[in-house]
Formats: sequence, C-alpha cells, structure tokens
Amino acid sequence: MMPVSPDASVDAYLAGITKGHGVEVRDLPGKGRCLFATAVPQGEPPLVFAEGPLGRIVQTAPNARSRKLACALCGHALGSIARHLSLLSSVDEGVQPSEGEDELHAPLSDVVVGKPLFSNRAPLFCSSACLKEYERILGRLRQRKLAARRFARYAKKCGCIFHLLAMKLICWCLAQAEQISPSAAAAPLRSLCRRLYWDAVDAPTCPEQAKAFRAKLQHETERSRTLALKALGGDGALPKSWDFLEPDGYASLLGALCCNATAVVYISPALQHILLVDGMKDCPAKRSAIGALAPWMRSLNALPSPVDDASDAEEAAGKDEERVLSWKTPSGRLEFSTSLIPPFRGYAVFPRMALMNHSCAPNCAIEFTFSGGLFALEQRERKIEKGTELSISYLNSSLDSYADHRAMSRKRRQAQLRPYGFECACPLCTEQAAASKKKRCRSQTASGKPRKRRRSEE
Repeated sequence: MMPVSPDASVDAYLAGITKGHGVEVRDLPGKGRCLFATAVPQGEPPLVFAEGPLGRIVQTAPNARSRKLACALCGHALGSIARHLSLLSSVDEGVQPSEGEDELHAPLSDVVVGKPLFSNRAPLFCSSACLKEYERILGRLRQRKLAARRFARYAKKCGCIFHLLAMKLICWCLAQAEQISPSAAAAPLRSLCRRLYWDAVDAPTCPEQAKAFRAKLQHETERSRTLALKALGGDGALPKSWDFLEPDGYASLLGALCCNATAVVYISPALQHILLVDGMKDCPAKRSAIGALAPWMRSLNALPSPVDDASDAEEAAGKDEERVLSWKTPSGRLEFSTSLIPPFRGYAVFPRMALMNHSCAPNCAIEFTFSGGLFALEQRERKIEKGTELSISYLNSSLDSYADHRAMSRKRRQAQLRPYGFECACPLCTEQAAASKKKRCRSQTASGKPRKRRRSEE
C-alpha cells in the first residue's frame, strides 16, 4: 500500500474536523483554505459551531493570581466558587463565610492532584480523565525531567508562552502517533498556516531595532529548540517525516502558533456569581448572598494590588469593563472593584476557528466557556446563509466588535494586522479607503492643483 502523503493526511484531517459541524473547507485562489457555512446557524444568538482546543491543551498564561484555579491540561475552572474566593483572598481560616450558600460550594469540577513535571509545583486537574490524558501526552518527558524543567525555565525567561505550547503539542502528536500513522498524527499541526516566528510578531519600526529584535528572536528560538530536543531524547525523537524540531520547522511551528493560537479568556465563575448577586432585586436572598460574600471581598480589598503579566493587565479580559460595586452589609458599606477577581487567560489552538479568515466587518464572534471551549456565534446584524464564508476579527472577536472596528482608523487596524502578513481588503477597509481617496480628490479640486500625498494617507 502506498504511504499517505502529508497533503493527503491534512486534507483527510480537515474533512474529519468539519464534517457534521455545519461547515466545510474550500480552497480559494489568493486566499488559501477558507471556512464556509453549510447550514444556517440556529439559536439565540445563532450558534455556528462549538469546539474544544486541539489536544484538549490550553496553556495557562503566567499569572500568579490564577494559579491553582484552572486545570493544567484543559483550562477548566477548578473546584467551587468558594474555593476560588478562598485562594484569591487568603481567607482559609479565621473569618469564614456562611456554609449555607449552596451555590458557592457546589463543585464546578473535581480537584485532582498530579505529579510535578515542569516545576516543583504539583499540577492540578479538573478530572481524573484530564490527569490521565496529561500523562499520556507529557509522561514521556519524565524520563528526562531535569531537561524538561530547563526547557520550561527558558521558555518563561523568553516571555513567550508559545514555546511551552509548542512542546505540549509536539508531545500530543507523538502520543497520537502511537495509535495512528505519523502523517495523520502530524496533520493537525501541518494544517496550520505557518510563518517563521520572527516574521509573525510585531517588530519595532526602526530598522536597526527591528534587526536586533529579529536576531534576538532567532537566538531564543534556536536555544529553545535545542532544549526541547534534549527534553525529548535528542535526534531521532520524532518520526523522520516530521520537521517540528528542525531549525526552520521549529521556527515555523512557533510562527504558526503566533498566527493561529488564540487567547482563551473567560470571566471567573466567582465574579460571574458576584455580578448575578449584584443584579438581584433587594430581598432576603440577596442580603444573605451578600453576607456570605462580604468576608472574602473585604479581605481582597485589603490585599496589595498584584502585578500581573503586562498583557493581562492591558487586555479587555476585565480591565476595560471594570466596575465598582457598592453593597450594604451588617458591618457597614462595602465597595470593591470587579478587577479584584481576574479572568482566566490562556492560549490554545482551535482547529476550525484557525481556518477562519479575518475581516474588520466579521460575521462571526467567539465566546469562551469556563470549561476551556468556545462557541462561534453569528454577529448581531449579520446574516449567515448556506455557502457564506465565515470570518472573525483577529483584533477583537467579541460580539458587537463591528462598532469598535469602525471607530478605529483603517491605518491603525492595518498596523495591528501587519504581523499576520496581509493587508486587509474587507468591505469596511475598502469603504474607508474609497472615502479617503474621494476626500483627497475633493481637496485637490478645491485647491486647483494636485496636493502632495503624505505618507500617513497611504
């Protein structure tokens, strides 16, 4: 029997992940693979599709405040709301909230303790199934645990979460190759749009600084690749047809993750409960719920403001929607900010979502759940029919993002999209470019002579 070519394996993989999900992949000239609807989304808001992360792997962002709150494999929220509040506020003994709040203590998941691997800290899991899968994927690294820890430390030093995500996905492919052919096991990573890592990140505009930045990333990538190779057992650790640990192959994998992995951000279940309580009409049930939450919130108020990862602090994962709540309690007025309870933040590859092209006027939005999965939803005021190409915004994939995109200048959007390697020509960009050109023509006509074109207008 003839061996299956890598392209044939990728085609088979793409057919498998889209069949029965209301979508299909089509190759378009000049655009490559695109995702199209094969059915009209249903529900409110209309659901296009739902999916989980590739390999069930969500790499948690390095945020000390969220430690112990999410599954080390899939990112599912761990334990109960009470457990989250206790870990965040350090209210473990002494002042204890009321145990009468069943909703606070109802388990969102189990809390299963694993064996340390990348550090001395034991990973926590939402179920024994996740622990078993974690060991199936990463257990091979325990033979060279010190090498694995050196790799993890260097990944943290580089400040790029994709190094560790790349290692986990390579290990997942190796685990899959024990059950299916190597070409089929590698197909999920090979299906991703690939660019060299240093070409897939936003570099400084100054040529000299850009050159130094590129050299820095090249050095970090090669050092990371060398450490990954040692952790996996050296040359011959991967099937011969795989290039993931070769110099260009590893750099392309990191670049593919930069272009295809997405930030998984979901509101803390604890904050979700707090907002539900705050939205209740005044009644004995609300006063009881506030009384149960007050000791935790007072403790959080008293703690010094933590310094999170810069990207966490700047993203819209709660900061842009920060609210100050004011509650009347038996011990006095309680005021606190919702920013005291951070959202979960991680990174993962979602195969079907990775096939969706960008548009500044997208017809789809993405919403995440505290189980680490996502829902692709139809954008409001957009209608998806059978045969419609599905698109999201790479800048802001939330519902109602169209207004934000229209308020942002075309020049600024294009600058933010530059690392993806294309110039957007979506309807909004085309409309704004035409309006800008028309404005220049009117200005030239009014002055009676051609006006010199400034670089900022291009």
